Amino acid sequence: MLAALLAVLGVDLIVIVALIVFVRMRKRWVRRQPGAFRGAIPVDSGKIDGLRSRWGRGYGRWVHDVLVWTKAPLCLRNELVAPDGLDGPRPARSKEVKRLGDHPMVVQLKTGGATADVAAGGDDADLLLGPYHSPS
Repeated sequence: MLAALLAVLGVDLIVIVALIVFVRMRKRWVRRQPGAFRGAIPVDSGKIDGLRSRWGRGYGRWVHDVLVWTKAPLCLRNELVAPDGLDGPRPARSKEVKRLGDHPMVVQLKTGGATADVAAGGDDADLLLGPYHSPS
């Protein structure tokens, strides 16, 4: 249906296939970055450029003390969040965030006057904490 609509509009099939291949390769590259985890992020209070107040899916990774957030599904844009501090981790409340496994964990980032929650699957709790992880 979509391919037929694009063909009517004059978009060649090779352009559609090239775009799909590019997006899949980009997503694969993002997932294979060291320390990358699949998760979701909303802004709780204040404003953080590029992030919304609703849960948005994507991939996160820490580069030194900066969270690099790559938005799904296209994985084309990175948002940088440099937190002043971090609270958590805590288990996600019932129905707070979905499709992150059985025991998702949530941490709260504080940056300037804004706060944001970052959630990841329980298996990725160490990656979620990044440089704020202190081995027990």
